[in-house]
Amino acid sequence: MIRMEERVAFDDVVTGMLASGCFSPVKSEGCHVIPDNPEARYRLLVERGWLFLRFLPTCDWVRAVIGNSTDLEQLHLICEESWFQEPRAAERHVGRWVGLNSLPPPKRRRVESLLEAGLRPDSIHRRITLFGHSLSGPFTILDGNHRILALAHDCRFRGRSFEPFEVHVGLSFGPCRWHGDPMTWEERPELDGQRRFVLRVW
Repeated sequence: MIRMEERVAFDDVVTGMLASGCFSPVKSEGCHVIPDNPEARYRLLVERGWLFLRFLPTCDWVRAVIGNSTDLEQLHLICEESWFQEPRAAERHVGRWVGLNSLPPPKRRRVESLLEAGLRPDSIHRRITLFGHSLSGPFTILDGNHRILALAHDCRFRGRSFEPFEVHVGLSFGPCRWHGDPMTWEERPELDGQRRFVLRVW
């Protein structure tokens, strides 16, 4: 089981995402530049992140430790169409996809490029972002799907020794589309004779 360590501020999560290098970086003399101001960091994340980052839920954020390869392979890949034809019907455990053979070609090429370059420990440590509804999981990878698959593949097929690493975990009771929760529409009061609906999911 993933070991929860302590609560962290959302800004720590934002900084971890920006530091991961998964987004198009702002560069200065060849170095990643992360703004000093928390609001500026969040704006940069929203500007450069994928769509789901614009809808990160209000969560309790926790620093946690993934202690072994079994925990690693129990993580769920993101519930998203670029990974799966029918995301909510898919078996998304990392262990199911660690062989890489059934991945969509663009996803497989990205993971293979990480393997060829050699996955660095600093690209993993506290720069992976997970989501779940409770401390017992299951947990979905919001940011870091390619890196987690590369690490799991390295451990299972190339004999890489597993070293525990820290991640950020967002916990919330609310539904999340990227976690595979149902997307339901709720009717709101009419306005000017028009029926209105709101999607009850992030």
